[in-house]
Amino acid sequence: MIFETHNSPFSKLEIMEFSLQVWVEEWYPLICDFLKIDSKEDLKALKNILEKHPSNISEEHLLHLIKDRIVYAIAPGLNLEDEFTEYLEKYADSSDVLISADGATSYLVAEGIIPDFIVTDLDGTIQDQLDAQKEGSIPIVHIHGDNIGTINENINQISKGEFLITTQTHPLPGSYNFLGFTDGDRIVCLSTLMSASKIGLIGFDFGNEIGKYSKVIQLDEEARNRKLKKFIIAKSIMNWCSNTNQEIFLVKD
Repeated sequence: MIFETHNSPFSKLEIMEFSLQVWVEEWYPLICDFLKIDSKEDLKALKNILEKHPSNISEEHLLHLIKDRIVYAIAPGLNLEDEFTEYLEKYADSSDVLISADGATSYLVAEGIIPDFIVTDLDGTIQDQLDAQKEGSIPIVHIHGDNIGTINENINQISKGEFLITTQTHPLPGSYNFLGFTDGDRIVCLSTLMSASKIGLIGFDFGNEIGKYSKVIQLDEEARNRKLKKFIIAKSIMNWCSNTNQEIFLVKD
């Protein structure tokens, strides 16, 4: 176990088989109930995007780029800057795969660093993600019922380069479900499925404060509480990943 989750409503799922079937039948329905998500809207949004913009690279291509390499999952948590500095000083290697979670991309771009992949539902600073894509990042764009407007506004630009579409419901042709719910834990799920040799976590704080790179808008109390509930889900999902015997470690003292 990476995180303490004994009071989480998802803790009982952490020991189950790490598979798409378990995700669709166990995790996803419980998440929908926990956050009052309409799964039909998720599927509707996915179909809307896939009509014109299916993924243009394959799972096999991801496997080729990630398998047997060390992945660093970079989340927009409160201590992102300090932990990334620690990564540069103690761990960095030219063979590392850097995968940023949405808003963390803005920090990396500002530091002149282009991640290999961006796992995003586009609620960070989108222009930074588009700029990173032009420099070689591959966006892995997550579709759900709440972000379809933002996706539609930006998908034409994203589709000019390489990209993948992901979903949290049943995947349809042209999309993938690599498991996971928040941008950060989806990186860990993806890296586990793609047989990374090990996974380092940067910027995964999960406290009561939300990092400045996490959202481009100020959250009201309701939205902030919802965000904190997502932290509960994310911690359990990453514990689920660790039960595959995947080596996952925190990059911090």
